[in-house]
Amino acid sequence: MMARSGGDMFAGTAHYYARFRRGYPSEMIDLLVSIFDLDGRGTLLDLGCGTGQLAIPLAPHFARVFAVDPEPEMLHEAVGAVETAGLANVTLIQGSSADLPILSEQLGPLRLVTMGSSFHWMDREATLTQLAGMVEPGGGIVVASDGSLWNVDTDWCRAVKATIQRWLGQERRAGSSSFAVAPERHEALIDRSAFGPGQAHVLRFRRQWTVDQVIGYLYSTSFCSLALLGDKQPDFEADLRQTLLGVDPSGRYLEDVELDVLIGRISTTAK
Repeated sequence: MMARSGGDMFAGTAHYYARFRRGYPSEMIDLLVSIFDLDGRGTLLDLGCGTGQLAIPLAPHFARVFAVDPEPEMLHEAVGAVETAGLANVTLIQGSSADLPILSEQLGPLRLVTMGSSFHWMDREATLTQLAGMVEPGGGIVVASDGSLWNVDTDWCRAVKATIQRWLGQERRAGSSSFAVAPERHEALIDRSAFGPGQAHVLRFRRQWTVDQVIGYLYSTSFCSLALLGDKQPDFEADLRQTLLGVDPSGRYLEDVELDVLIGRISTTAK
């Protein structure tokens, strides 16, 4: 494994990430299988794999899968998930997009690269440039994100955000730093890269949350982790439970999800 640290953004979140991140719908997997004619051949690179939310459902459609993440705790959780799924073609590697020049020889030609809720943490232009030399003609990249509860415009999500801000301050955190919105959209970067022009797909569906699922999800994030809350965690959690039940005593909360799936491809005539 590569000996590169992922910093402190997701320190201590992996247990919750594996259990409370909701994953990707089968419709997205079917979309990628159709667009890229996935037939069990070739190599998938899942970059910023977390605990395997994309690598695992896509693994049956490839001969080899490399799942890369900078956080050792995430990979530890992914090991268990891969074993539970009975997958023999998945290799887990500790590393990041900065390690791609070193990893390229080990990985070989790539049929597809997926980045689920991770691309915004990378040096995006450098990553696209490096991947352009690693992805085979006709192959491509996928950037998928359904946002976060911080930005959802519903009564209960606004109440969740306000509770976080009462305990952690007004700015959205990213570990010990503040979250910064990228100055340029992913689509624009993909369009002017070797993978352009990109395609944008939006998958819409509804999720239902319980109070415990909301709390577990928040502990999986870089803006409301246990590391950030420290000894305030018990009081924060009690406050959040009371706040959510005040919004809806049923303890059931609906989210209308818009999953953005951005796709770029290398021309079949590329050398």
